[in-house]
Amino acid sequence: MKVSYSMAKGRLSAHCISWVYRKKRHRRYFKSRLDALRFQNEKEVELGIPQRAAIGNEVLFWLLSDINDKLRKMEQEIEVLKNDVAQQEGHLSELKKPPAPKILRISEAAKVLRVSSRKLYYLLEKGVFKRYKLPHTRTTFIKLDEVEKALGAENIEDLLC
Repeated sequence: MKVSYSMAKGRLSAHCISWVYRKKRHRRYFKSRLDALRFQNEKEVELGIPQRAAIGNEVLFWLLSDINDKLRKMEQEIEVLKNDVAQQEGHLSELKKPPAPKILRISEAAKVLRVSSRKLYYLLEKGVFKRYKLPHTRTTFIKLDEVEKALGAENIEDLLC
């Protein structure tokens, strides 16, 4: 009497144990090699077949390889999670930054307000608008929200009060 192991190609559970009992051939399929080896050992004990000496080493080898495969899979999943966390932290840091103020040059603001740039400089000196300077340029800017507020007023002279 013999209990044998084989690999069945094209099946979801590819590991097959087959044995003959009372002139009838039996087969059972398993998803992992380790489960198949355990079942093979149980059948050999049940049918009274003498123990093979190498079964212990074979089971240990397949058990360790199964553990190793699971560890590799977990490491890959952890790596994916780390990448996702880093990406989400980047998005969070972008959300925390305040938006840059929208600014206009004096000439652009003068066109929008329909006044001369000379008059706009006069309004700057009077304190109607606040100067906004960038560190790398000598150009004077005005914030867009101040210009929009001035556009809401009917007359720019009203802003001097």
